[in-house]
Amino acid sequence: MQTKLDTKKIITIVAIFLGTGLLLSLIPIIISSFYSHPLADDFGFSEKVNHVVKNGGGLFDILSASFQQVKDTYLDWQGTYAAIFVFSLQPAAFSEHIYFLTTFVMLTALIASTLFFVNTIFNILGYDKKIGIIISFVILLLSIHFVVDKKEAFFWWNGSSYYTLFYSFSLLFFSILIKLYYAEKIIKKVIFLIISLLLAAILGGGNYSTALLTTVILAFAIFLLIKHKKKISLCYVMIFLILITGFVISMIAPGNSVRAAAITGESPVKAIIHSVFYAVVYIAKWTGLAQLAGFSVIGFFAYILTKNSKYKFQYPFIVFVLSVLVFATQLTPPLYAMSSVGSGRQINIYYYSYYIFMSFNIFYIIGWINQKDIVRIRTKNIQKSFSVCTLLLIIGVFLCGCLNYGLHNITFVDTLLALKNSTPQTYSAEYLDRISQIKNGNTTISDIKTVPDFFSPLCIEEDSDFWINKQIARYYDVDKVTLKTE
Repeated sequence: MQTKLDTKKIITIVAIFLGTGLLLSLIPIIISSFYSHPLADDFGFSEKVNHVVKNGGGLFDILSASFQQVKDTYLDWQGTYAAIFVFSLQPAAFSEHIYFLTTFVMLTALIASTLFFVNTIFNILGYDKKIGIIISFVILLLSIHFVVDKKEAFFWWNGSSYYTLFYSFSLLFFSILIKLYYAEKIIKKVIFLIISLLLAAILGGGNYSTALLTTVILAFAIFLLIKHKKKISLCYVMIFLILITGFVISMIAPGNSVRAAAITGESPVKAIIHSVFYAVVYIAKWTGLAQLAGFSVIGFFAYILTKNSKYKFQYPFIVFVLSVLVFATQLTPPLYAMSSVGSGRQINIYYYSYYIFMSFNIFYIIGWINQKDIVRIRTKNIQKSFSVCTLLLIIGVFLCGCLNYGLHNITFVDTLLALKNSTPQTYSAEYLDRISQIKNGNTTISDIKTVPDFFSPLCIEEDSDFWINKQIARYYDVDKVTLKTE
């Protein structure tokens, strides 16, 4: 006689297994962070704050320096005011010993916002929150360890905060909007409204991909509420207007025209067409065996949750196409501005959101299958042998996906092996040596030789007028910095 496992026990076991795996997998990433240091734009955007700190300035002086940085950059380089403010506060501007906080901030923001977002949706739908936690863990494990550009996702303040952090803000924003819509107590409505307005202003002044995607989703949500004759409060109109206003203020910055003069972009129509094309390409490219293993876990629990759902899933094909089009909107700004989908740090947020959009479609399609009664699986009690075999199959597919992806490319493996080989430690020692030379007046230095995959060299050049050279020189109050020729 075969032993049966209660579905609730399976949910608990899977949640514990994935949660433990996620926590353990973060250890080498966190340890590596203690060997990271500021690079490139970190110096330029935090120069004013750093000088204030070194001169013993207080909180008011620091904030004043940050706002001055926002003003100067808005006028001569880019209009993303909220992002520039964040750039100016990079950890090393306060102490070179706390730059590791970059990784802590990015990972905490990504993990917390994903858990909060999924939990908010599951709470509203009345679904089992433990399953929501499982789905969050699946999304996070794949997002963190298969991320497109790990060094620009978690180890570089300027690049990471501009994209990973603002992506996290967007998840928090939509979570708060949902809570605002369903809040009954006045005090909760007021609190959620204030937070929403603040986040709208922040997102409007963040990177253009996240700002546009957030605007499109909010506009689409308002449209659906109106279409279904749902009550739209003045709150949502205010939030939308703040978001749009911030976005417009960012776009009309004088500095944008200065930057655009050196870059050739695409026409609006061409950019839109290309954004859809690249969105499809990326979805196909990123859907490997490891992702399919993760999606199968999400699909299994989607089947359980939508089995007797009161919600209707009538148009899976239309919903999928619309979701791809919405997903593609975040690719449009860089294509329009510079005829490119962006650098690794920007592609990272497409990658994070890919899992959110795919999970949504999996739920919708599985819900449609359930309502059509196409597949019948007994989920109340599942044979233990069936559960074990299914779990082993999923693990097997995931491991094959890891091998196909390249074990050394996985963030956990890459950071673990690097620590074993002492490359982050050597990198840090070389970096500190170069900075010490600059501080001691030797401003002709060689670049860092030992660089892990997830870090970057200083990238200085022989020309002291190169922008990175100039930013480092201003940051450390020296006349110039030059690359030593070997």
